Amino acid sequence: METSFVNFIQQNTMIFYGFVFMSAMLFAIAFGSLTANWLEVRRRAVAGGSARVGREEQPYLLAYRQNTGIFGAILPQDEAEKSELRRFLNMAGYYGRSAPVIYQLVRIVLGISLGMATAFLAGLLFVNLPYFIIIPVSLLMALLGYMLPRTIVSLRRDGLCEEHRQGFPDFLDLLVICVEAGIGAEAAIERVGPDLARGYPSLARNLGFMTMEIRAGKSTKDALETLGKRLGIDEARSFATLIRQSEELGTSLVQSLRVYSDEMRLKRLTRAEEKAHALPVKLVIPLGIFIFPVIMGVTMLPVALRLIKLMAM
Repeated sequence: METSFVNFIQQNTMIFYGFVFMSAMLFAIAFGSLTANWLEVRRRAVAGGSARVGREEQPYLLAYRQNTGIFGAILPQDEAEKSELRRFLNMAGYYGRSAPVIYQLVRIVLGISLGMATAFLAGLLFVNLPYFIIIPVSLLMALLGYMLPRTIVSLRRDGLCEEHRQGFPDFLDLLVICVEAGIGAEAAIERVGPDLARGYPSLARNLGFMTMEIRAGKSTKDALETLGKRLGIDEARSFATLIRQSEELGTSLVQSLRVYSDEMRLKRLTRAEEKAHALPVKLVIPLGIFIFPVIMGVTMLPVALRLIKLMAM
C-alpha cells in the first residue's frame, strides 16, 4: 500500500502539488491577515499613546474585532454580504463573533480536503485511471465539500425556524397572562423567556438576547425588529409591528395581544391539519416500495408453487 501511494504521488505530481499549493495559499492568506491586523493595531497603539488610542484608534480596533482577528481575508468584503452571512448563521443558531470565519474556513478546508482525498484514493484504487477523469471527479468532490456545510447549516436553520413557529403561540399566551396581571411588555418578555427554555430552547435564548439588548440601552422597537430577523419567521415580524402600532396609536396592548395570540394558535392548528392531510400522499411511496411487493409475494407464492407442482407432474 505504501509503495502504491508513493508511486501514485510520483506519477501524479501535478495533482498533488496543485492541491498542496491551494492549501498553502489559503493558510498564507489567513496568517497574513491575522498578522497584519494585529501589528497595525499594536503599532498605532504604541505610537499614539493611550489618549490617541482612545480617540483615533477605535476604527482600527473596531475593524480588527469585526474581522475577528483571524482569517479576515476569507470573509465577504462587501458589508451587505457580510451582514447577510451573519444573519444566515444567527438564524441557524450560531451567534458567536467568530462564527462567520469558522463557517468560511470549514467550507474551504473541507472542499480542499475532500478533493485531495478523492484524488489520492482514485490513484490508489485505480492506478491506470487517466487524468481527464481524476481531475474532474476531484474538482466535483471539492465543490461538494465546499457546499456541504451550507446545506447542513440551512437544514439547521429550517429546523430552528420550525421550532420558533411552533413555540410562538405559547409565548404569546404566556405574554398575555403576564400583561393582564399588570406587568410591562419588556418585563413580561423577560419573565416568559425562562419558562419556554425546556420546550423551545432556541426561542427562549433569542428572547434572552432581546432582554439583554434592551438592558444595554436599545429601544424596544429596535430590539423587537432584531428579534424578528433572528427568528426568521413572519409571526415575529408581525409581533414587532403590533407592539409598535399599539405604542404609537395608544390602543390596548392586552386586547391586541389576545387577538393575535388566538390567530397564532389557529394558524398552528391549520398547519397541523395540512400536514395530516398530506400524510397519506407521502405514504404512497414507502407503501409501494416496501409493503406492496411483500403482499404480492405472499399472495402469489402459493399459486406459483401449485403451478410448479402441476408442471412437474
